[in-house]
Amino acid sequence: MAKVIVADENEGRRTLLANTLEREGFDITRAGTLRQAEGTALVTMPEIVLLEGDWKNGDAIDAAQRLMGDPEFAFKCRIVLLSRSTSPDFMLVAAKAGIHEVIGKPVDMKVLIDQLW
Repeated sequence: MAKVIVADENEGRRTLLANTLEREGFDITRAGTLRQAEGTALVTMPEIVLLEGDWKNGDAIDAAQRLMGDPEFAFKCRIVLLSRSTSPDFMLVAAKAGIHEVIGKPVDMKVLIDQLW
C-alpha cells in the first residue's frame, strides 16, 4: 500500500481526491497547507506527495524545491503536481524544482491512479 500525502487548501477537493485514492488502496494523509504538507512529508517519507498546483497561500513549486532539497526525501519520494498549466515553460520550471510529474487539470482520475501506482 503506497503512502500518499494529498495536499490541497480546498477541503472539498482534498476530501474528494483522498477518499477516491483510499478506495483504490492508497494509505492517505491529508494536508491543508503547504507547510503542513512539507512537515508531514519530511517526517513520514511517503512514496508520493500529490500537490495541488494553485495555492492562495504559498507556491507549490517553492514547496517542491524545499522538499527536494532534503537528500533523504529526494531519494525516497516523488512529487506529482496537479496543474492547470502544462505549457513547456511551466513543465521546465516544474522539472527544475524536482517535480516528477505534472498532471493537467481537469484530472482524469483513472490516469491519476495509474500514474500513482
